[in-house]
Parts: sequence; structure tokens; C-alpha cells
Amino acid sequence: MCLHWWSMSPSSAVDALRAALSAHEWDAVLETIEKHWAVLTQTDQALLVEAINALPGPVLEANPRFVAAKTYANYLPINGDVRPLRFQHTVAAGPGGLLDQLADLTSRSVSARFQGNPAQAVAFVREAHAAIAEVSDDALAAIRPVLPDIRLQWAMSLELGGELVDAARAYERTFDEALTFDNRRIAVKAAGALALNYALAGNQTAAEQWLSRRPKILDESRSAVIDTVLTRGDLAQALMAAHDLRFDDARAALDAAPSADVDREAWALRLFVESVLARASGRARQQLSRVGAAMASQPERVRTTGLNGWLTTMATAELQLAIGDVEAAGRTIGHLRVLDLPAANDPVRVLRAWAALRRGDAEGAVVLVGPGLAEPLTSARITVELLMIAAAANLQLEQPAEAQAYFQAAMDLIISEGLFIVLLRLTAAERTTLLAGQPASLPPRVVQELDSLGGAPTPPKVVQLSERERVVLRHLMAAPSLHAIAAAEHVSHNTVKSQVKSIYRKLGVTNRDDAIRVVASAPHLLA
Repeated sequence: MCLHWWSMSPSSAVDALRAALSAHEWDAVLETIEKHWAVLTQTDQALLVEAINALPGPVLEANPRFVAAKTYANYLPINGDVRPLRFQHTVAAGPGGLLDQLADLTSRSVSARFQGNPAQAVAFVREAHAAIAEVSDDALAAIRPVLPDIRLQWAMSLELGGELVDAARAYERTFDEALTFDNRRIAVKAAGALALNYALAGNQTAAEQWLSRRPKILDESRSAVIDTVLTRGDLAQALMAAHDLRFDDARAALDAAPSADVDREAWALRLFVESVLARASGRARQQLSRVGAAMASQPERVRTTGLNGWLTTMATAELQLAIGDVEAAGRTIGHLRVLDLPAANDPVRVLRAWAALRRGDAEGAVVLVGPGLAEPLTSARITVELLMIAAAANLQLEQPAEAQAYFQAAMDLIISEGLFIVLLRLTAAERTTLLAGQPASLPPRVVQELDSLGGAPTPPKVVQLSERERVVLRHLMAAPSLHAIAAAEHVSHNTVKSQVKSIYRKLGVTNRDDAIRVVASAPHLLA
């Protein structure tokens, strides 16, 4: 098969396909679809689906690529219609040519995603990449006009499989090729996906740049097409607005995004963005129940694997921290795996550090953020979070000069990138103390939002135990008598008694049972 590329007006492509379909001229139908796939998906998806569904069985058998195209076209939402629950790969007859092979592998990859098998979806993408690497430039050039649609699905499989670095590269290549062949739908989705990736990293400037690169997707009867290609860009706008504490703008962007019934694969991305907005606007407790309900509505493998599993777990942990349930957050964080990112940029490490700080373990928090503070980072949000943790930890450790230095560095990025949401990580007292020493003033609207929202729940008092006190405390957890502890440590009974008295005073308790309860909620005290 050889595809040629030239521009054709949308109405001419639609008229040509309609005429060939009416005359049952199947070769002309195939040729028109192949030559003008991008135009037809952008202007008249309903006609495209009708034409592909009308292809007789013998025609499909002779052109296996159209078996995958038929499944894909029937899954496209038309005018915002609700999508089927699952995409299911259809086996094509015969080996076919390069495009047939790529279409089949792509369909298998998409089907694996919907079955909750992101690793298998990624494996099919790798196989498709290997197939392309083995063909000549001339053979690749023949199918290049339809590659953007295929590459977009590869990028989504890599993304939902947690291969975020490779996914970003795939989206960039998809965007470039889509623009080359005027496939605006695909260019819009690729640019929106890149914008969302940058917004998730807190790189607001880069996200805005990718949003500005999205071409318009217009048709002759409506101002804009209701399409899943818009979802990721809308979610990026919502996330950026939430980071900037512009809650009305964030809700408007979420309302504009195609719903989860239309764009079923974006449900976890949408849920995560909704959770960020809820956490920032003081509705964390209500959102926790919504997260649970949304997860219960998805098959276990879909909600627990790949990027979906990571996003829902991260959203849950963030919300638990926001309401002050540090122990529940700690258990949830334990289920988070590390994504395909540099170790210093790991958001899981950041969340562990915030949890340590809110347990009263300021020293542990400093240890966790150390590697990130010593390396150049690519994520503005991660950088701000690390600096803010260091500022709050040093404040708890009664090192105000160091705390102000870290806070000033954080504020410079917060103001330049619009990441005011990070200020909500601080308690009201921490924020007041740190802001008092800063020359930079916050925008009035941000001050108003911060005043109305308050701050993070007040953490427990910082407890500084000596090494000997920690040893005695570990003995107390095992419930031996003071005489037994003295014998085990080869010290006098009075020495142990004095150490226990000091431990109780620092923990704010008066007996062993209360000390055990404190340690149960703050196990780092035994370390």
C-alpha cells in the first residue's frame, strides 16, 4: 500500500467519501479514508464510522489494517457521546503489510490498557517500535500521514504504563508529525498531554507554552469539537489554576473537560486533579470519600496498576495528610511505587518527608529532602516542596536563620511559577512566622485565600530524646520493670528512674501506657 499526501478541503474529503460509500465503490472508500484520515476524524467522525462499518467482510479480510481501524473508529466519541466501557482488540486475518502490523500491535496495546495490563501495553509499543526500526525510509514515508494517530496511542500506553520519560518523547514526536500532516486533533491531544505533564511537575511556564501550541479544531457548524483530545489540556489548565489558588478558574476548566464517561482512560488523571483542587480549597475530607467511590467503580487491575494506581494512591495520601491523618497517610505512602523519574525528583520522597515532619520528626524530614536539595532538579514543584520542608523543619529545630533562607528560595519560585498551593502545606503559625521575615509581598487575592483557608493541621510537638532515653524507651515498650531495665543496661535503678521521668516529661505523659500510645503514633521516636 502506498499513501500519498496532499491538502484537501474538509468538505471535498467528506463529499468524496459520501459519494464512494453511496455507490458501494469500496476501493474508493478505502483510498479516501487512507488519504484523508486526519481530515475525516476532525470534521465528520460519524461518516467515517459509517463508512468503515459498511465495509464488506471480504474487503476487511483483504485489508487487515481496517479491522483495527474499525475497532478504533467505533470507539471514538462522536459529538461528546458516552464511550463504551472497554476497548477490545479484534483479531485481523492475515499478516498484511507494515501498516497492518502496526495497526494490529496498536490495537493490542490499547486493549491491554483497558484490561488493566499496562506492562503488556508497553510491550506491544516496544514491539511496534522495533518493527518500524527495521523498515526502509521509503516504506515508512508511505504510511507517515497516518502515523500520528498510531503514535498517539503508543504515547498513551507508555504514559499509563508509568514510562513517563519515554511518553514525553513520544508525545513530542506525535505533535511534530501531526502538525506536518495537519492532523490538528492529534496535535491538540499531544500538546495537551505535554502541558499536563509539565503542570503535574509544577513547571507552569512550560505547561502554558504547550497549551499555547495547540491548534484550533473547528468545524463548519460548531465553534469547537467536543472530543477526548481536549481532556488533557483542560486538566492541565485546571491543575495550573489550582496551584495558583484560582479556584473558580480551576473548576471552570474541569467543567469544560470531557467527562469520565466520554474519556474513560483519563478517569484517574481527572480524579487526581480534582483531589488537588479539593485539598487546596479546604474540601479534602469530602474528596476522600469521592476518591474511594471512584476507585470502587473501576476493576481492580485498572485502578491498582500503572499510572492509574500511582495517581489514585498519591491522591489518597495527599488528602489524608491534608486532614491531619498522618498515620493513615504513612500507610498509604507505603503502597506508592517510584515512577520512571530521577530519584531526586521523586514525589513519593517528598510526601514521606512531609509525613515525617507532621509526625514531629523534623530531623528525619531533613534527611529525606537532602538528596534533592543537593542536585539540580527539573521539577519546579518538587524543588519548592523540598525547600519548604527544609524551612519548616529548621523552624521546628529552632534554627530560624536557616529556615528563612530556605523559605526565601522557595518563595522566589512560588511567585515566578504560580505555586502558591505549597504555602498551604504549612501550619498557620509556620506561615505567619516565615512570611514575617520575607521582603516579597504576596498578591492580595492569595493573601485572602490563605487567610480564609488557614493552614495544615498543627503537628505534634517536636520530641528530642537522647540516645540513652531511646534505649530506655525501647525497653519500656517491652514492658519490663525498672529494675529489669537497670540490670539489662548495667546502671542503677535511680538512673533508669530519672531517665524514665525525663522521657515522660518530653512526651507530655505521666505513665507507661500513655507513653506506649504516643510511640504507636510516632514510631520514629524509637529509631
